[in-house]
Amino acid sequence: MGRLRKYENDAERKAAHRARNKAQWVEIDRASYERHTARLETLQRAVQDAAGQGDATAQACTAGSIDTMLEKLTKYFEAISDEQKLARLNRPGGKM
Repeated sequence: MGRLRKYENDAERKAAHRARNKAQWVEIDRASYERHTARLETLQRAVQDAAGQGDATAQACTAGSIDTMLEKLTKYFEAISDEQKLARLNRPGGKM
Protein backbone atom coordinates (compact mmCIF):
# COMPACT_ATOMS: atom_id res chain seq x y z
CA MET A 1 0.00 0.00 0.00
CA GLY A 2 1.41 3.39 -1.01
CA ARG A 3 1.42 6.45 1.10
CA LEU A 4 -1.55 8.79 1.16
CA ARG A 5 -1.44 11.60 -1.33
CA LYS A 6 -1.32 15.10 0.09
CA TYR A 7 -2.85 16.66 -3.04
CA GLU A 8 -5.56 15.34 -5.33
CA ASN A 9 -3.74 16.31 -8.53
CA ASP A 10 -0.75 18.19 -9.99
CA ALA A 11 -2.67 21.47 -10.12
CA GLU A 12 -3.26 21.39 -6.35
CA ARG A 13 0.36 20.44 -5.70
CA LYS A 14 1.64 23.29 -7.89
CA ALA A 15 -0.76 25.78 -6.30
CA ALA A 16 0.47 24.79 -2.84
CA HIS A 17 4.08 25.15 -4.00
CA ARG A 18 3.36 28.65 -5.40
CA ALA A 19 1.65 29.65 -2.15
CA ARG A 20 4.64 28.50 -0.08
CA ASN A 21 7.03 30.40 -2.35
CA LYS A 22 4.89 33.54 -2.22
CA ALA A 23 4.91 33.43 1.58
CA GLN A 24 8.68 32.95 1.68
CA TRP A 25 10.02 35.13 -1.16
CA VAL A 26 9.57 38.73 -2.28
CA GLU A 27 9.40 39.71 -5.93
CA ILE A 28 11.38 42.76 -7.06
CA ASP A 29 12.04 44.07 -10.51
CA ARG A 30 15.58 43.54 -11.79
CA ALA A 31 16.33 47.25 -12.27
CA SER A 32 15.54 48.06 -8.62
CA TYR A 33 17.51 45.06 -7.41
CA GLU A 34 20.57 45.99 -9.47
CA ARG A 35 20.34 49.66 -8.44
CA HIS A 36 20.18 48.80 -4.73
CA THR A 37 22.94 46.22 -5.04
CA ALA A 38 25.19 48.78 -6.76
CA ARG A 39 24.46 51.37 -4.04
CA LEU A 40 25.30 48.91 -1.29
CA GLU A 41 28.54 47.91 -3.00
CA THR A 42 29.45 51.61 -3.43
CA LEU A 43 28.73 52.20 0.27
CA GLN A 44 30.89 49.24 1.26
CA ARG A 45 33.80 50.49 -0.87
CA ALA A 46 33.43 54.00 0.56
CA VAL A 47 33.49 52.66 4.13
CA GLN A 48 36.52 50.52 3.36
CA ASP A 49 38.32 53.47 1.72
CA ALA A 50 37.51 55.74 4.66
CA ALA A 51 38.74 53.07 7.07
CA GLY A 52 41.98 52.89 5.10
CA GLN A 53 42.33 56.67 5.49
CA GLY A 54 42.01 56.32 9.26
CA ASP A 55 38.35 57.24 9.86
CA ALA A 56 37.46 55.72 13.24
CA THR A 57 33.77 55.20 12.47
CA ALA A 58 34.57 53.48 9.19
CA GLN A 59 37.15 51.30 10.91
CA ALA A 60 34.56 50.26 13.49
CA CYS A 61 32.01 49.46 10.79
CA THR A 62 34.20 47.68 8.25
CA ALA A 63 33.09 44.11 7.60
CA GLY A 64 33.52 41.31 5.10
CA SER A 65 29.86 41.32 4.09
CA ILE A 66 27.47 44.13 3.30
CA ASP A 67 24.93 42.70 5.78
CA THR A 68 27.42 42.82 8.65
CA MET A 69 28.57 46.32 7.69
CA LEU A 70 24.96 47.57 7.64
CA GLU A 71 24.34 45.95 11.02
CA LYS A 72 27.41 47.67 12.49
CA LEU A 73 26.45 51.04 10.97
CA THR A 74 22.92 50.71 12.33
CA LYS A 75 24.14 49.86 15.84
CA TYR A 76 26.65 52.72 15.73
CA PHE A 77 24.07 55.35 14.79
CA GLU A 78 21.43 53.92 17.13
CA ALA A 79 23.93 54.26 19.97
CA ILE A 80 24.56 57.90 19.05
CA SER A 81 20.82 58.53 18.89
CA ASP A 82 20.31 56.87 22.27
CA GLU A 83 23.11 58.97 23.81
CA GLN A 84 21.56 62.17 22.45
CA LYS A 85 18.12 61.23 23.78
CA LEU A 86 19.63 60.47 27.18
CA ALA A 87 21.52 63.78 27.21
CA ARG A 88 18.27 65.66 26.44
CA LEU A 89 16.50 63.85 29.27
CA ASN A 90 19.30 64.66 31.72
CA ARG A 91 19.11 68.40 31.00
CA PRO A 92 17.08 70.46 33.45
CA GLY A 93 13.51 70.29 32.17
CA GLY A 94 14.64 67.92 29.46
CA LYS A 95 12.08 66.14 27.35
CA MET A 96 12.21 63.76 24.41
